[in-house]
Amino acid sequence: MTRMEPSPDPTPRRPGERIKARRGVLGTIGYEVLDVLQIMGEAASLFFATLSGVRVTGRTRERTMAQLVRVGVDTLPLAFLVSLFVGMVLVIQTAEQLERYTQEIIGSIVGLAMTKELGPVIMGFLVAGRVGSAVAAEIGSMRVYDEINALKTMDIDPVRFLAVPRFLAMTLALPMLVLYADVVGITGGAIVVALDPAIKISVSQYLTNLNQWINTTDVFVGLIKATTFGMIVAVISSAFGLRTAGGAEGVARSTTAAVVWSFVLIIVFDYLIVRATLVLL
Repeated sequence: MTRMEPSPDPTPRRPGERIKARRGVLGTIGYEVLDVLQIMGEAASLFFATLSGVRVTGRTRERTMAQLVRVGVDTLPLAFLVSLFVGMVLVIQTAEQLERYTQEIIGSIVGLAMTKELGPVIMGFLVAGRVGSAVAAEIGSMRVYDEINALKTMDIDPVRFLAVPRFLAMTLALPMLVLYADVVGITGGAIVVALDPAIKISVSQYLTNLNQWINTTDVFVGLIKATTFGMIVAVISSAFGLRTAGGAEGVARSTTAAVVWSFVLIIVFDYLIVRATLVLL
């Protein structure tokens, strides 16, 4: 009587999945902590390698300009739509809360919210979701199909060829997008002030109050945030793209992880910058 062999498991498993299933709670937590630390180390290493690899040459300039169009110009219509309605919602919500007091300070609230907080954060999320995901998928596909190794074979530095143009483009484009979003959001608020009968102030009062409270420091803080967020999205997207493994499924995981990590780090660094500005200014 022959012994029947067990049928092979038809569902493919990722490397280490069987080992992970045997771990206890502490082992699983430790594994995840080590994985997070490894990702942070790879991102930090890529950041410094990108800074050291920045060279303004003819080819770098061409690739950077192409990425600037991709990050900045192609994002303008969506940034306009999002910023316009954010400014309009801000005015409506603020007017409702201030109805029992005074609506004359709506302009300052909307202006400060757009320049210092909502403008940089929303544009950072928008670039991370729209461009960061595409960067992670593009570099991840190159990694999976050995195009990164082909670049190394031709003595081309993948960091300088792939990461540097995207880093420069996002670092330069995001502050410009934030200024654009500030203007559009404040304009959207002015439109609601002019058309909504529930708001008891005029557009001139709205703009006068805004000018009284908004100064160069507020805009400068927003630009610092935008520059930092652009660096974060570029480095995180490139880092997850370069560490991709596992075919199409790995590309999908890297793309999702790049967007999630970008969102989380944007919020974390937003807090750190706000706290630092309160101490220094």
